[in-house]
Amino acid sequence: MDDLNIILPVYNEKETIETVLKEWSKELEKYKMSYHFIVCEDGSKDGTKELLKSIKEKYNLILNQKEKRRGYGGAVISGIKTSQSKYILCLDSDGQCDPDDFPKFWQIRDSTDVVMGWRRKRIDCVQRKIFSLFFKSVFMILFPTSIHDPSAPFVLFKKKNITPYLKYLTFLNEGFWWNFVGLCVKKKLSIAEIPIKHRERKGGGTQVYHLHRIPSIAVRNLWGAIRLKFVS
Repeated sequence: MDDLNIILPVYNEKETIETVLKEWSKELEKYKMSYHFIVCEDGSKDGTKELLKSIKEKYNLILNQKEKRRGYGGAVISGIKTSQSKYILCLDSDGQCDPDDFPKFWQIRDSTDVVMGWRRKRIDCVQRKIFSLFFKSVFMILFPTSIHDPSAPFVLFKKKNITPYLKYLTFLNEGFWWNFVGLCVKKKLSIAEIPIKHRERKGGGTQVYHLHRIPSIAVRNLWGAIRLKFVS
C-alpha cells in the first residue's frame, strides 16, 4: 500500500501534463513516502493518452484510461476506487494547483477528515466566477457550511473516510467538488480549509467551462444538488 496516491483527471492536456507531473514529483520526493499518480485520462483526442503511456515509468503513473468520456466526476470516482493508498490527494491536471502548498496539507492530514484548498485570489475566467457565486448562494441554503471555496480542486483525505460514501458523489458531475462538500456536510465529516495559491492554467483556456455551456451546466448541477440533499 502506498502512503499517498495523487488523482489527476485528464482530458486533452498533452501540452501541459508532463510539466505538472514533473513539478509535483519534485515536491513529493522531499518526503519519505511511497506514492503513485493515478491519471484518469478520459478519452482525449490530442495525443495525451499516447504521451502518458510513454512516460508511465518515469513518473510513477497508474494509468486509468477510457476511450469514452466519463466526465470529471466519473474520472475522479474511478481514481478513488483504483487507489490503494492510505491518503488520497485530488488535483486538477492543468497546473493551477501549486505544489508549494502541499506541506500545509500534509502537516494536518490526521487532524481532520478532509483538507481542502481555498483560492482567495482565484485565477479563472469571468463566467466561471459568476457561475460559482450564483451556485454558492443556492448551495449554502441546501448545505450550510463555513467553507469559503467549495469547488476548489485541491483536496486531501484518508481513503477510508470517503469510500463508504461514493454513491453520494454522482449527483454533480461537472460540479464534483460542490458534490464532495455537500457529502461532507450531509455525513458530518470535518473539513479544514487552507488558503492556497491559484495559478494561470498552463494550457490556456478551460476544456469544460466554455461560455455556451454554462447555463446547461448550472441547471444540471442545481438539480443534482437538490437530489443530493434529499437522498437517503
